[in-house]
Amino acid sequence: MKLRQPTIVLGLMAALVIALLTAYPGCDSHPSRYQPPETFAYRFEGTAIKDMDLDFMYVAATLLRDDSSRPEADIRFGGDSLAYIEDSTFFRAVLPSGDYPAGDYEIEIKDSTLFSDTLMSHLPGNFAITWVFPDTRDKGARTVRLQWSPSAGTEGYVIAAVKRDLAYTGTGFSQYVPFQSTLEAFPDSAFAATGTEADSGWYYLYVYSFTASADSGLSEGLVPVPMPSQLPDNIAVADLQGHFGCVVVTTRDSMHVAFQP
Repeated sequence: MKLRQPTIVLGLMAALVIALLTAYPGCDSHPSRYQPPETFAYRFEGTAIKDMDLDFMYVAATLLRDDSSRPEADIRFGGDSLAYIEDSTFFRAVLPSGDYPAGDYEIEIKDSTLFSDTLMSHLPGNFAITWVFPDTRDKGARTVRLQWSPSAGTEGYVIAAVKRDLAYTGTGFSQYVPFQSTLEAFPDSAFAATGTEADSGWYYLYVYSFTASADSGLSEGLVPVPMPSQLPDNIAVADLQGHFGCVVVTTRDSMHVAFQP
């Protein structure tokens, strides 16, 4: 009888373990009731544009969640709400532009209870074109040059030229200025319709000051001449990717161009 006791004890322990597993199922018996929070991929792109020539301030942005529009989202720039218009786009226009002085602005993005984040942007300081060559405003065969005052807090400049009846139509010449110089020359191609032949007429000349990565698509039509190209993304946090930047446009100057045979 003594030799059989261990067998009886082991049998009772096995039965007890089976009973416990049946009464209290573990993770391996059934799927867990815990559901992790749902996550989404958001894409935010936008720009704030202070146009000193028209005295307007614009803020435009798009927000997508997993490539879908979010018309009920709440987007604010400096505490001011942007209105949803269409095609995932939010927009705000303010007159006069002086209501937005140079400085740091918060961008608040909220999609109901699913997503909320705050980004920072910097609007550069006001500045102006201070010198144009030729000062007669008649180009002739000479190279057009511009000089301008510094824009506080800028990360770079753009020079732009466009025939005066085509400003804000998505056409014209623009290029980034290297090394944050405040003096730059236009190539003759800036005033040519095709090749090197001058496209005669009056041109408006502008300088832009910018920070970060303004969206070139949204800014087209809001700046006199489109940005030269789209700069890389500058937003990469958790579930949010994209880019945003600020642009300040000077009051324009002018230059007359005539075909030189």
